[in-house]
Amino acid sequence: MKILLLEDEDILRKNIEKYLILKGYKVDSFDNGSHLLDNANLFEYDFFVLDINVPDIDGFEILKYIKGKNIETPAIFISGMIDIEDLSKGFGLGCSDYLKKPFDLEELELRLKNIKNSFTAHERIILSNGLIYDFDAKSIFKENKIIELSKKQSIILYILMKNNGNVVTFDTIADYAYEDDFRDIHTISSHIRDIRKMIGSEVIKNVRGVGYKVVL
Repeated sequence: MKILLLEDEDILRKNIEKYLILKGYKVDSFDNGSHLLDNANLFEYDFFVLDINVPDIDGFEILKYIKGKNIETPAIFISGMIDIEDLSKGFGLGCSDYLKKPFDLEELELRLKNIKNSFTAHERIILSNGLIYDFDAKSIFKENKIIELSKKQSIILYILMKNNGNVVTFDTIADYAYEDDFRDIHTISSHIRDIRKMIGSEVIKNVRGVGYKVVL
């Protein structure tokens, strides 16, 4: 699993990162909000661990931006000062949990595991025609045999499956699948067309002029 960490306290950030890496997680860490938004591909993470009071753009605004991108990845806020207004605002923005500083690093991991367990049903999606999408493998199977997709096709299918039932816009697909300012709708449509040929046209619905969505 891959975690995005936002923490401006240098020693704490390094300790969290070191601990989680030792526990088998992959971690990208940042010490201010604008640096995070400029450099992180927000679609590729399994968890967000966000300090609230950080330079430039605070943790609340970061999560608001993330949710505005229709990214439903779970988020934990960590903060030294948590009052009822903070709790109300954070949960209103869609965070999964709060952790008050100082905290034991083992407690952070326990909370990550607990949240992951609550999302267990999301790790596999059963589709029509005997298809199963596996989020851990980021692959789709039919009768226990993997359907071979290109790297770009796999990336595009993942973001569609992660948002199953919701429309994923062309811009969101481009943001996730490409690192530059690529916005060629025709190329994305071509990849989608090829995916539909392999898994069935009924799985991915075209929402004209907007994007695509997975139909279970």
